[in-house]
Amino acid sequence: MSESSPIKDALYREIDNLGEEQIHDLLLEGKFSELFDRIFEPSLSKLTDDIDEYEKYGVLAESFTHYLFTEMLIPSQRKITFANTELDMIIPNLTELKKNLNNVVLIHFVKTFKNDEIKLKIQKMKEIQKSDANIWIIAKENISIPQVSYTTKRDSFSRFLKDAQNFVKIKEMNKLNIF
Repeated sequence: MSESSPIKDALYREIDNLGEEQIHDLLLEGKFSELFDRIFEPSLSKLTDDIDEYEKYGVLAESFTHYLFTEMLIPSQRKITFANTELDMIIPNLTELKKNLNNVVLIHFVKTFKNDEIKLKIQKMKEIQKSDANIWIIAKENISIPQVSYTTKRDSFSRFLKDAQNFVKIKEMNKLNIF
């Protein structure tokens, strides 16, 4: 963690409490829902009310995803700018984004309740990635959009992780063979 924040601090405390070995066991068994219950939920409960609710969920989901993708060997890059648009995360990387959009998922973690801001962000992402199926939006609550959307709730977030794992498997990419 390069930047310290109360959200990331709470997340990594819960990760440390559960332990790397147990996390790896749960990942190997595909028990994403249990990981969510044992890390995301306790992290969230320890955050104070002075952090905006939507920012809290969005930043926590993004940080948790970054950690899990690393542990799951899902190739990804985060916090990149492409075509004057800041992207929260992409699978697999910027090089592939420049070569073949069919092999790239753009992921946005919603950190606001303002629908106009969410729509503007998606519109900018659509300028880069034409396929709605390859634009994934993770939000605190369900949003009705043509792109793929998930929530920061147990079952939906678990489905997001499984879908990311399947995308990488189908496209035959992992951290060991993308270079």
